[in-house]
Amino acid sequence: MNGNPAYHAIALAIGTLLVLPVPLAILTGWRPRGLRGRPLAARPYAWAVFCLYTLMPLNAIPRMLNAPADTVMACTALGFVSIAAAVGCFIQAERTARRADPKWVA
Repeated sequence: MNGNPAYHAIALAIGTLLVLPVPLAILTGWRPRGLRGRPLAARPYAWAVFCLYTLMPLNAIPRMLNAPADTVMACTALGFVSIAAAVGCFIQAERTARRADPKWVA
């Protein structure tokens, strides 16, 4: 059911290398060009992307360990909590950006 663990490990490694550096860099002070005009909104965006990243290990690690189907389903369900947290962070970033700069109010 879980497939080849090597494929999950490769996907997790590639996903980590592609997704994780950006929110970590933002949380340490770096701002991408698109967020330089909204510095207060950068941190919630970084947390939102980090919450979305947590889906990768939640789905890959139980499959790599060949966990039972119930464990895999529990981790998948836990992923919805991570998605909800990311949505909350995106909403917080938008509200912060609108509050900080009135020109963003449409």
